[in-house]
Amino acid sequence: MPKTTAKTRLNVNIDSELKNEVGDILSEIGLDYTSAINIYFKKIKKFKKIPFELGLQEETYSIEEFLGEDWRTGLEVIGDDWE
Repeated sequence: MPKTTAKTRLNVNIDSELKNEVGDILSEIGLDYTSAINIYFKKIKKFKKIPFELGLQEETYSIEEFLGEDWRTGLEVIGDDWE
């Protein structure tokens, strides 16, 4: 017979739009909120960390954003001097 464990309620505040969007995704993969949170907590317990990387996202820029739209102007003039 499987061991039963005591259950406790966890109340959290979360953005309602985020909750609904995640709920739709969970439904598509066959999970409810309780199952998803239980999986998340079990991963934290098993690995002793948040189960994904946390950090600041590095911003990337195109060459045009970094140097400006006209960054190529004048490059053809210096080409021969590099030899």
